[in-house]
Amino acid sequence: MRHVIVIGVGGVGAFALRELARRGVSVLGLEAFHVGHDRGSSHGGTRVFRHAYFEHADYVPLLRRSTDVFRELSASSGRSLLEVCGTLLIGKDTCPVVAAASAAAQQHRVPVEMLSATEIVRRYPQFAIPTDHHALFEPGGGFVRPEASIRAAVDDALSHGAEMREGVRVEGIQERANEVVVRTSDGDLHAERVLVTAGAWTSRLLPDLARVLRVTRQVQGWIQPEDAALGSPAKLPTWFVVRTDAPPVYGIPVDPAIDGPPRVKVALHGRTEPMDPDAPRRPVDDADRAELMDAVNAWMPGLKGELVDAKTCIYTSTPDEHFVVDHAPGYQRVAVVAGLSGHGFKMTPALGGAAADLVLDGKSELPIAFLGADRFGS
Repeated sequence: MRHVIVIGVGGVGAFALRELARRGVSVLGLEAFHVGHDRGSSHGGTRVFRHAYFEHADYVPLLRRSTDVFRELSASSGRSLLEVCGTLLIGKDTCPVVAAASAAAQQHRVPVEMLSATEIVRRYPQFAIPTDHHALFEPGGGFVRPEASIRAAVDDALSHGAEMREGVRVEGIQERANEVVVRTSDGDLHAERVLVTAGAWTSRLLPDLARVLRVTRQVQGWIQPEDAALGSPAKLPTWFVVRTDAPPVYGIPVDPAIDGPPRVKVALHGRTEPMDPDAPRRPVDDADRAELMDAVNAWMPGLKGELVDAKTCIYTSTPDEHFVVDHAPGYQRVAVVAGLSGHGFKMTPALGGAAADLVLDGKSELPIAFLGADRFGS
């Protein structure tokens, strides 16, 4: 019988598998699709990372730990996982999001710089910024490559003794006095402990969380600028614009030497269209493209680009948009990490470590108390 089974080897699952294997634990990862697949949330080539965190200042230690692990894994794997090109957070002068990011930066001594609308455009002529807006610029921000990071973490886990099975669908979890039975498409498996990191499929396995996990369809696109240099990390940071009348819009430059053709990845943050992760995906349509391009053209007319590709992905979110990192409700031997979508991948190394702590020790020294499932009631 294995010590731990990890169900779902996306971002958190991959780093938890790595952490457990490095601690000498007998661990098996189960993935319904394949490592680095595009059916969930951990894909799309790039994800923003930043440390001046407006969502909650307690995330900052998790972010710093994750950045360290990404760098360590980059060095050991020979893969370029992290790109530092700065992060620009734009909003009205009275924007509470920018103010919260500034407060988190001050509390945790994250180097940042405040820019006026004029200074933003002078530095980055791709933008058109109203005069009543400003920005927080974090030079240490940038982006991380999710598929490459997952593959590197899994490879590292395997080199330290972990097992991995792909194409295995988990159909149920049954806890007994001294073990957990994981019912799969390949038969029953037994473990002392189980970690559920199944993303949009978490509610299928842990029904008590179904009421607090909302699965939504998101659209991400890639713009090809007329001037390729304007979309490169050397000329453009990752950026996030807080709009007063619509969802935020954000973007990530593409490094042609690593990530393919010169493009800028763009998306709206937090679209609310519900979806079933097992249902056929509704393809990106003209309305999706128009909504995305209207936002980009309003804020970044200097790109003068064409939308050359667009794909869907999934968010799995909680009502307060914070994660769940805890023991699974109703279980003694099962832990869960869920509800990350929208801002979680940048923290997957630290969350994988915290999850390993929970399944082995029942607690973690990392600051995860505010992410407990009990905040939603029984």
